[in-house]
Amino acid sequence: MTVNRSCLMLAAALLLLNFLPVHAAEQDTVQAIIPWEAEGRVFQVNTSTIMFLGAFTGIMYIESSLGEMHEAFVMCPITQTFDLDMGNSEAVGHCEISASSENVAYADLTCKGEVGSCQGTFTLVGGEGKFTNISGTGTLRVRSPMRALITGMAAGADLRVASGLAVIKDLEYRIP
Repeated sequence: MTVNRSCLMLAAALLLLNFLPVHAAEQDTVQAIIPWEAEGRVFQVNTSTIMFLGAFTGIMYIESSLGEMHEAFVMCPITQTFDLDMGNSEAVGHCEISASSENVAYADLTCKGEVGSCQGTFTLVGGEGKFTNISGTGTLRVRSPMRALITGMAAGADLRVASGLAVIKDLEYRIP
């Protein structure tokens, strides 16, 4: 009778496991590109430094390692400084990446370089829905026509950048 009871409990456990959702970890290395537009204000913060406070928005196009294409809406508030004497720039931003209203990932970005082109890091820091606890990092390169646009702008002037490009290479992500 003990053997029959053990077999019955094992069969019940196996049956129950078939009905419970199984959540497997997901990970991949993807490539992403974001054609973007930006709006914000420009401020003179010293004799040779200008600061841009604003946000860029666009659509992130993502290609998985299997060649699958996905897209998401992106909005990134950003602070960028430009040293006009040295020709350097530095930016820090935070991004909301929305695949749908329920599935949102968050990321931080940093980059340094020359005015109009900077390189840095894009780091996934969490999310909601299917992106809950997402993490990962990739290499970021941002291009913009900022050099031409900020020259001669008055402090506090509104700035609208009609186009720019952010490329994220080898973004390794993991969703536990």
